[in-house]
Amino acid sequence: MPKLTHSLLCLALAGCGDPTTETASAPASASAAESSTGPAGSSSTTDTGGASTDDTPTTTAEPPVTTGDPDGTSGDPSSTGGTTGAPDSGLVLLVCGFGSDSVGRYDLDTGEHLGDLGPAEDLDGALGITVGPDGQIYVGSEESNMVLRFDGTTGAFVDRFVWDDPATPDDDETGGLMGPGAVVFGPDGDLYVSSFDSDAVLRYDGTTGAFKAIFVEAGAGGLDGPDAGMVFGPDGDLYVPGYYSNTVSRFDGTTGAPLGDFTPVDLLDNPRTLVFQGEHLYVANEGSDEVLRYAASDGAFIDVFVAAGAGGLDAPAGMVFGPDGSLYVASVNNNAVLRYDGGSGEPTALIVEPGAGGLSGPTHIALAPAF
Repeated sequence: MPKLTHSLLCLALAGCGDPTTETASAPASASAAESSTGPAGSSSTTDTGGASTDDTPTTTAEPPVTTGDPDGTSGDPSSTGGTTGAPDSGLVLLVCGFGSDSVGRYDLDTGEHLGDLGPAEDLDGALGITVGPDGQIYVGSEESNMVLRFDGTTGAFVDRFVWDDPATPDDDETGGLMGPGAVVFGPDGDLYVSSFDSDAVLRYDGTTGAFKAIFVEAGAGGLDGPDAGMVFGPDGDLYVPGYYSNTVSRFDGTTGAPLGDFTPVDLLDNPRTLVFQGEHLYVANEGSDEVLRYAASDGAFIDVFVAAGAGGLDAPAGMVFGPDGSLYVASVNNNAVLRYDGGSGEPTALIVEPGAGGLSGPTHIALAPAF
């Protein structure tokens, strides 16, 4: 089975292509406003915020409440409008819809759908997303083998940033990109894109999109299915979730040489997104409907941070920490985004309702200044 179909097949089997599908209790790279770790431009993590053991930033956007539920609904994740009375974060949640071929903008505080990026006719199978150091938004379009660029202040389509020009049939300007997943800016300012179908990571000029090199060779270190949630860690190395190899693989951040598996592999089941936050590494484990937590220093397993199916979580994919320390997780199979307490991992609210704005198959998410 071609790897290109892995996400689409998941959607078809789960019935999540129907944005009206709901489940009871159903329920995420980088500018300064987006949660990021280590190098500027990484796509799926937050500022480490020092050495707080519970990984919660010292400044909070919401007052603490005894129920652990910021909207006063006593922990009912099916309730919406989850930040009533909280200050406006001034941020939007960008959600890639693989099945809907869209990137939706949702108010981070209310979950209101504010419209989609584009339109862009080439957007087919939206997967990875990042806000670049230039403030523009970059999206991996898995089915069209492109990385598309959108204006970070208006959401309008700008151009095909990485693509193969059919007018030059003897050349492949992408360097052999097959099924782009992750789009991550490295500490050197270049763009790194995971090539899911060829088990490699490719490197592009961060300003022009021109192909520069194969950074991680095909299958290096046993990598199989590099997913869209790869990230540069606080140490500058590249960490890649292997969807099929069930690994968190570590590669030298300068040379791309494999450095071995970073975490134990016994609990990993189709890992999709990695988030470094404080002293921990969080892993969205799609196959078990959990978020796992490991030590950021050495990859040792700590605990199951979000329990299987908590709050209705069904196939977690994209994740991001908000400025208040909450963890936002895309739930693929019910077309929603859930919010969890950043200290306990307990569900606190359903932020993006199932199918809101036509969302189908939410994969990866990012934060951006509201527009």
